[in-house]
Amino acid sequence: MRGKLIVLYGIDGSGKSTVLNKLRESNINNTICTSCMTNSVFEEELYSAEKQLHFNRIDYFSKEFKHMLHIGSVIYNMHNSIIPILNSGKNVILDRYIMCISIFTNIFLDKSYACISKALECLPSPDLGIYFDVEIDTAIKRIQKRNEINGTSLHYSERRDSLVLKKEQYESLIPYEEYSILRIDANQEINTVHSSVLELLKNTGFNRTSL
Repeated sequence: MRGKLIVLYGIDGSGKSTVLNKLRESNINNTICTSCMTNSVFEEELYSAEKQLHFNRIDYFSKEFKHMLHIGSVIYNMHNSIIPILNSGKNVILDRYIMCISIFTNIFLDKSYACISKALECLPSPDLGIYFDVEIDTAIKRIQKRNEINGTSLHYSERRDSLVLKKEQYESLIPYEEYSILRIDANQEINTVHSSVLELLKNTGFNRTSL
């Protein structure tokens, strides 16, 4: 029996990746917690060339080009890593998926490039979505704390105006998805958010060995 695909949604700073890591440590029955976006197969080739040839990709390549590479990597990872896990009967929890990419495309890319996201239609639809509903101020505080710890700078997609647009996009797209997307309050302390997700999975039957 094919496993179930569960996706965590929400704006930057909503706690998706942190909770995913905690879910991984929770050892949920018959479930793999992973990502289809971290192993950036095609983007890594660009990053490698950037280091070896000593150039800055921003000076030579548009964000549309990088986004096309990103979509290619997601499709590659899904077909070569995630879908085989699902076909083996195990459930998979991802912290981002197709809707996240579509939202980025809608907000940050020229409208003529929206067709690029059509390639994602070859991927399976989730069986369940969990939307991390968080206030913008809460998200910003988490992003600032994370960047301080990691020594990273604020990405343009993490600015307040970008977060507002992303939240609006989520709210407008979620009602039209053809699978259930359940909402949780992600403003709470992150361990509480983690517990809420576990309880939701328990109540919907997604943490049982056999679904």
